[in-house]
Amino acid sequence: MAIPSEDDLRAAAEAAASYPTKQAAADALKLPVTTFKDRLKAAARKGIAPGHWNGGVAPGYLMGKVTVHRKDGGVIETWERQHPDQDFYEAIQSGIAAFVADQPPMAIPSVAPKSRDKDVIPFIQIGDAHFGMLAHEAETGANFDLKIAEREMLAGFSTLIDESEPTERLFINDVGDFTHYENMKGETEASGHKLDYDGRFPKMIDVYARTMRALVDKALSKAQVVDIAINQGNHSRTNDIWMATLLREVYGHTGRVNVLNNRTPFIAYRMGNTFVMTHHSDKCKPARLAHVMATDFRQDWGETRYRYIDIGHIHHNMVSKEHPGAQIESWNQLANKDQWASDNGYRARQSISVVERSRTYGERRRRLLTIDEIRDGIEAACRKRGDVIPYRPAEIRAFAA
Repeated sequence: MAIPSEDDLRAAAEAAASYPTKQAAADALKLPVTTFKDRLKAAARKGIAPGHWNGGVAPGYLMGKVTVHRKDGGVIETWERQHPDQDFYEAIQSGIAAFVADQPPMAIPSVAPKSRDKDVIPFIQIGDAHFGMLAHEAETGANFDLKIAEREMLAGFSTLIDESEPTERLFINDVGDFTHYENMKGETEASGHKLDYDGRFPKMIDVYARTMRALVDKALSKAQVVDIAINQGNHSRTNDIWMATLLREVYGHTGRVNVLNNRTPFIAYRMGNTFVMTHHSDKCKPARLAHVMATDFRQDWGETRYRYIDIGHIHHNMVSKEHPGAQIESWNQLANKDQWASDNGYRARQSISVVERSRTYGERRRRLLTIDEIRDGIEAACRKRGDVIPYRPAEIRAFAA
């Protein structure tokens, strides 16, 4: 068998990044899947990662040896060798382990609930959750860390599910930025902004994975099928891509969980006479979203009467009135503001919402759950169990007293 060239190894690495499965990538290169996997291993040993030959360091890789060919005072050629960032991959493995760990309180129902409503699909709108963000009461008015984020997200989400009636389908809409940062430096990948963050990257990934599993398992207790949109956020884009893949791998065999494609930042969802598009809105501003929806999904646009575009990013609730073809709405978050947002005067209301949308008649009703109601519920549950009441902001403690 011929030894693959470096170009062959690069082609294998690029295909692995472009196709959803190794089998699909192997088919595209017209290779047996075993040969394709061997080439991927050889590429990793040589430090070849998707995109690195175009300049820069590929996500999840570190720059290694660089050889420079000089002649007549100038650079003729440069050879780079990148190798996997072991801390990055150990963090991913830790997240996967947390995701598949036993979760007795949130076990997947062995039998799907009997649906009493096939027309209505509840959309649970999860605003920018910012798991991994750190805030101190003295600076921002309220503490926020991974423990608080997980506790309040699970309490709010569970309350909305417990209040709902069984339906054929339910939609979990993560509008983006579920995690606050993307790398070991506590930064966003694209901008490199320095952020206030809680703990190390592996710790955040553990909590993120555990929480996502709990949300999906809880939703399955009330719906026969759970549809999930994990939108690409400017704080979380790297994590959004692998989390969507992970959810498919873990729940795909059940036939009850459908994770929508998030390789594009515009996610479309058709439900009869109602059409929904989701987008974080850091890349495309609200003023252009209706045009994108009508152009990219023209058939669905033309065949539906009720059209909605759900976005995040700005953290406060806003309904756009500029576009008669579709209602554009941004959704609040549960996370507290960080110091930057506090210092710059941002004071968005903290909440989580569920919107019931009919296949036939569009939006039917909605329920907004404020952070105060969530914290009251947490306190009541702690008192009932005799547990220590978790931290609450000073103004809420004073009001409760």
